[in-house]
Amino acid sequence: MKPVLNVLPTLTMVAATVALAGQQTMPPSFSEQNEPETVLRAYPLGVTTKQAAFSHHGKALRTLVLPNGKEGWVYEVGGKQAQTYQHPTREKHTVYEAGPGNGVRIYTLVFDDKGVVIDVLYNEKGRHDGLTALQVQRKVRGEGTRKDDGLGVK
Repeated sequence: MKPVLNVLPTLTMVAATVALAGQQTMPPSFSEQNEPETVLRAYPLGVTTKQAAFSHHGKALRTLVLPNGKEGWVYEVGGKQAQTYQHPTREKHTVYEAGPGNGVRIYTLVFDDKGVVIDVLYNEKGRHDGLTALQVQRKVRGEGTRKDDGLGVK
C-alpha cells in the first residue's frame, strides 16, 4: 500500500505540469477591429509555436526569409477588393487586390530557430513605417529605448 501512496503525489505533479504546459496564452487575432498597438502589446512572444500560430491565424499569405535570416509568416488584413478578370480564353479569374492606402494592415510573425514567435512586425503603408511587438512591449514596460529607435508613433 505504501508504494502506491508514494507514486500518487508524483503522478499528480506530472499531470498538473502537463496540464499547465498545455495551457498557452492565445495571441490576439489580426483583424480590422483590433488596433495594431493593442495586438502588438498583447502578443505572447517566446511561447507561441508555429503549430499554434497556424492553428490560430491560419495559413500565411506568404513566407519569407528576413534580413536577419529568421523565417517570417506574412498576414494581410483588410483593404482587399475583389476584381474579376477575363482571360483571352474566356476563363474568368477573381483576384483580391490591395493597394497602398487601402487600409491594408500587414503583420509578419518572426520565428526563431526553434519555431517560436519572437517578434511581430507591423506595417501599414509599406516597408519601414511600422511597429514591432518588441518595441511596443518594451515601451509599455518602461524599458529604455534608444533615441532613434523608430517606434513610428508620436
